[in-house]
Amino acid sequence: MIRKSKFLGAALVAVLAMSAVAVTAASGDVFTRETAELSTLSAGQEGTSVMKFHGGELKCTNVTYAGSVGPSSITVTPTYSGCTTVGLSAAVDMNGCTYRFNITGGTSTGASLDIVCTGTNEITITAPAVGTKKCIKHIPAQTDLTTITGTNIGSGTTKEVTLDINISNMKYSQTAGTSETGNCATADNTTGGTYTETSTFKGSNNGFHYGLFLS
Repeated sequence: MIRKSKFLGAALVAVLAMSAVAVTAASGDVFTRETAELSTLSAGQEGTSVMKFHGGELKCTNVTYAGSVGPSSITVTPTYSGCTTVGLSAAVDMNGCTYRFNITGGTSTGASLDIVCTGTNEITITAPAVGTKKCIKHIPAQTDLTTITGTNIGSGTTKEVTLDINISNMKYSQTAGTSETGNCATADNTTGGTYTETSTFKGSNNGFHYGLFLS
């Protein structure tokens, strides 16, 4: 009887262990780092980054990211350059706000974006970047912006994660430019902003590239 009980106990432990592995494998909601010492997360966009508003659209030819990796999210600060809106040079100021991309499952999976700001801070887009008659877009803190798709690329130490951003529910407001006409003549406050971009995120430590992937 004792021998039989030991056998059943061992079998139960084995079943529970297998169940735990299955749950972990099925969840597929995590960023995996090739090394725990991964200290730097960076990214750059492919093509042109575009934000569309009722008062025109912002196009940026260069967007870079720097930040950190969590178990199911990455938190980054973007830097936008080469930006124009309605034919004018534009400046994008994050004002301390960051982007948090939250992964929701699998190796080719959905994700959402949170814009995280401190206090009443908000992202501002100003055009023209210099001079008078400025039109200013304000993007406040907000959560659960969709749709975003994450995909693994590369292998080994070259593993990276590409995020295809296609957001259609971004909140923003607009301060009308002085003496402006057209789309920036009046204030605006809506949830209809869109954001499209494809960016690839990679991990590194002390200048060495380490694999980062969804698992």
